[in-house]
Amino acid sequence: MRKPTLIIGTLLILVIILSVVRIFVSNRIATSGTVLGKVQEQISYYKLENAVLSERLYLESSLTNISSKARELGYTDKKTGFVLSGQLPVALKQ
Repeated sequence: MRKPTLIIGTLLILVIILSVVRIFVSNRIATSGTVLGKVQEQISYYKLENAVLSERLYLESSLTNISSKARELGYTDKKTGFVLSGQLPVALKQ
């Protein structure tokens, strides 16, 4: 009669211990969930900021922007005429 009582007592203590461990783990996961949410918000903010900065970089490094800034600084296009001084024959007669 002592063995069944011992087995039932051991199982009851094991259930209580496992319940306490489950509560502890659930509590840790719940608090880490709020931290995870904050981290996810920061990640999305920095992704948006990165997209905005890369768009600004593309605009600043575009050739039209560089050309307009050069014009503002006084640089001008140097256009020289290109003239051939006589035509060369396309094919020589033999």
